[in-house]
Amino acid sequence: MNLWEEEPIHPSPVADYYRGKVVLLTGATGFLGKLYMVKLVRLGVKELIVIVREKKGVQPKERMVKILEKEKLFKVHGLGEKQYMKTLTVIAGDMDVPGLGLSPEDLEYIRERTEIVLHAAADVRFDEALNKIIITNVQGTLEMLNLCVSLRKMELMIYVSTAYANCVTNTVYEKFYDPPVDPLKMMELMKTVDDDQSEVLTDMIIRPWPNTYTYAKSLAENLVKMYFDRMNIVIIRPTIVATTMDDPIQGWTDNLYGLNGVIVGAGCGVLRVLHASDSIKIDIIPADFVINGTLVAAYRAAEDYRHNAPSTDPDKVHIYHLGSAVDNPLTNAMISRYTKTIGASNPPLRSLWIGSYVSTKYATFSMILSILLHLIPGVIIDAILRFKGERPMLMKIYRKVRKFTTMIEFFAGQEFIFVNDKMRQVMDSMTPGDKEQFQCDMKSLPWDDYFNIYFPGLKTYILKEKTDTWEKARQRYIRLDMITNFVLRGSVVLSVYWVIYYVYIVISQNILGDSM
Repeated sequence: MNLWEEEPIHPSPVADYYRGKVVLLTGATGFLGKLYMVKLVRLGVKELIVIVREKKGVQPKERMVKILEKEKLFKVHGLGEKQYMKTLTVIAGDMDVPGLGLSPEDLEYIRERTEIVLHAAADVRFDEALNKIIITNVQGTLEMLNLCVSLRKMELMIYVSTAYANCVTNTVYEKFYDPPVDPLKMMELMKTVDDDQSEVLTDMIIRPWPNTYTYAKSLAENLVKMYFDRMNIVIIRPTIVATTMDDPIQGWTDNLYGLNGVIVGAGCGVLRVLHASDSIKIDIIPADFVINGTLVAAYRAAEDYRHNAPSTDPDKVHIYHLGSAVDNPLTNAMISRYTKTIGASNPPLRSLWIGSYVSTKYATFSMILSILLHLIPGVIIDAILRFKGERPMLMKIYRKVRKFTTMIEFFAGQEFIFVNDKMRQVMDSMTPGDKEQFQCDMKSLPWDDYFNIYFPGLKTYILKEKTDTWEKARQRYIRLDMITNFVLRGSVVLSVYWVIYYVYIVISQNILGDSM
């Protein structure tokens, strides 16, 4: 049986497929991994095997129990830590270790029982060292592929990639692309270099990819391609993943990556300038739409594999894009407007200024604005703090803001089209029951509704602000807004006065000069 709070009105073939299955999940402690875990347990999988590494001396099972006890999303729909642990089998392992660090007993257990593999583990940091991210995202994927071919009941492998794995082209199709280099050779190369050598070589190796994350994902995808004729595989390529819409709870997230960082930075008044065109489409997708889209697309692939052999034919390969820009465009100007309007009714309790930012596609103008709105205020406020004997902090914050904006400028400064014809076919074939339990069609998402969920979600789960402080935050925002308007209007009045005075002086001098 599944664990939905209310029984679905219509039957769902997708839900029926996963019910009673034994699923192996990697990345269960990560953002998407936690959501995959919730969904699969609620669907009634027979067993969910999760590979978890030891961290800071905390053993894998203990780590998982702490996560289940801590996160609110594991406490909804009548579930809790005990209910999850009845379905979960926690196995010690590590993506960075040969053989995944699995013991012979655990390896045999996985081989004997697993039917579906969902490989969602990845290092998603844009600035991770090349040699380290190659081990985690490329070598780790190779280890998973080798494990999959040894599974005795293997039905399907789901590999969670990213739509930006092929961001060196602006129009990306649901197909394989040639890798920048042979992934096997790159893994061998990275074994021969130390951290310093890796840092020196990084820019030369990854160019034109913007960061080590997208570069490594491109290599990993091509490792997966090498195994397409050996087992049933589906590749999922989500775009920029944001907070959940409502499944299992509204507005949930646990990180500051991507748009989350922009919204929080702008809302707290520390991000004032973004180098991006207002007309650029920002391709974001709620996290629960990614989870649902993954499971629906994987089900469709499994059904196809029942009747057809695996193929790397571009028209037949099961690669699916999950995004919004094609079906429900969201521009940078819209995000900026939401930040100002919805942000005004959901301001952070701790902010330096009112929430809004200026965006421009011109690099020089962006630099000038950054000096005026980031650098100069930072220097002045830190100087005041030093004078008062307090610890300066703003320039340190702005250095982090600059690092963050530099990392995302590649994606915010140009438009990508992720063609989703295959995913559209999947969504159009969904039954009423599937649509009820697996909402993933971005055409149906009203952005106004989503951002009214997004902002409170960030306040709750990232800034850790309790709802009983929200009215205090709104009153503080009103005061900041009044001060801002006073300063701006005062500046305008002074500027007008100065111009009038200057004109008066010039005219007076000319009149006096003529009279003499």
